[in-house]
Amino acid sequence: MNRGLLLTLTEPPASMEEEFNAWYDEEHLAERLAIPGFRSAQRWVADLAPGAGRYLATYELDSLAVLSSAAYLQRFENPTPWSRRCLGKAVVFKRWACEQVEPGNADAHPAAKAVLFNGEFPAALQRREFVAQTGERILLCELSDSLAKPRDGIVYRLYQP
Repeated sequence: MNRGLLLTLTEPPASMEEEFNAWYDEEHLAERLAIPGFRSAQRWVADLAPGAGRYLATYELDSLAVLSSAAYLQRFENPTPWSRRCLGKAVVFKRWACEQVEPGNADAHPAAKAVLFNGEFPAALQRREFVAQTGERILLCELSDSLAKPRDGIVYRLYQP
């Protein structure tokens, strides 16, 4: 069974950015990582025009089946008041449930300082390809340099609170 990836693209209103980041770092990540089958999670940020999806989160999963488990559904269907507030005010929220198809069951590269979302970069530490449940193909190139300038895709650098 292939590994899974839950990928979210979010952006809070500018007036809520500090609260949004506090919620993510203090509540949301720990809550998700406590669910069996969530292997790791990372947050990424890009300097983009407002409304373009400033934050990317990658949640590495044992498999896509984790997202239909009782433990996950309990959290997903019963969000905390803080989760409802932060996600309810988001100006961008996109979510992809994906299965890793290349290169097999590779973990995220531990030295990655940035990811290139849906673009190619020859000097990438690792290139991983996913297929979302919608059929969309998603490519993540893990980079050692957050200042890389690819000709396509969006570079998200590792979020540091």
